[in-house]
Amino acid sequence: MMREKKLAPVKYFIGIDVSKATFNYCVKSGSGKVVNGKAANNSESIREFFSGLKQIPGFKTGFAVFGMETTGIYGNILIGTLSKLKAKIVVEPALRIKNSLGLIKGKNDKLDAARIARYLVKNLSELRLWVPRRKIIDQLSSLSTLRERMVKVRTIIQTPLDEDNGFIDQAVSEENLRLCSPSVSKVVQLIKEVDERIKQIWSSDEQTCRMMKIMLSVVGIGEVTALEMLIQTNEFKSISTARTFASYCGIAPFEHDSGTSVKKPARVSKMANNRVKSLLHNGVRTCLANDHEIKAYYKRRVVVDKKKKSSAINAIKFKLICRVFACIRGNRLYDRHYVPKKAIREISTEK
Repeated sequence: MMREKKLAPVKYFIGIDVSKATFNYCVKSGSGKVVNGKAANNSESIREFFSGLKQIPGFKTGFAVFGMETTGIYGNILIGTLSKLKAKIVVEPALRIKNSLGLIKGKNDKLDAARIARYLVKNLSELRLWVPRRKIIDQLSSLSTLRERMVKVRTIIQTPLDEDNGFIDQAVSEENLRLCSPSVSKVVQLIKEVDERIKQIWSSDEQTCRMMKIMLSVVGIGEVTALEMLIQTNEFKSISTARTFASYCGIAPFEHDSGTSVKKPARVSKMANNRVKSLLHNGVRTCLANDHEIKAYYKRRVVVDKKKKSSAINAIKFKLICRVFACIRGNRLYDRHYVPKKAIREISTEK
């Protein structure tokens, strides 16, 4: 398992606000000097920008950190080029940067770059370097996104057609179905082809194949869920613990207490990866139908402990996550009767 890389001493903080065609940057140094600028979002301009930084007296790549917001594909060229230049990169969600800086007034690209640089300075001790993904994970991520779009298209077309039945004129309903059936059938076929291509790709690589087989051995984890976990954790490098992943996908509850007057029930955060959360919900349904241990646990939580159903379902989601991470960490398939080696040694010692 790859650990998170921590930052060495940093003297230069470069905040970058990326857009489709250009990016603004703000360079802050330990001396308090600030340099602002703007460049085109292409490899040649990025290299020129990097060469310009080296003209700053005392600037060294090893003492600089480049920070930016998560911007999807728009940041790929910048991140890829900086990575080749051996730069230290931090990529954070925009909301995390915004919330860490307190009250913010006004907004433009130049200000945003300066705020990202300020975020780097303020949170230096907590920053974690961006961990690059292998090409195969980028490929799987693109196909997974494509599949999700196709599923949405199918739903957009099919759901209204199903709901029309019995509520509008039968002849009109049948005509709508006749017109749309070829499109729906084609989308369904494309989804199947994408699924086959995805399986072909992860099966062709030893590392992804091993991880996928381990995850699929856990009851409730299907191919789509396993693939999404593989992508979102970057093969369990960027997110390496079950608790961190539970928080990432909005399963971990957070307290809301203050003094003696504010006592609200612990709740999950809305700031989460809802796709993974939804996929895990489908996994819970599978477990309740096929896993007797999970079914008994759910019944005890709801019937005996009088917990809310949503709370019990979240707890089962966390169980699934813990099972996946434990199996990945131990490099083994899931076995409900598995006993850790440490426990076996302790039992032997007691005897």
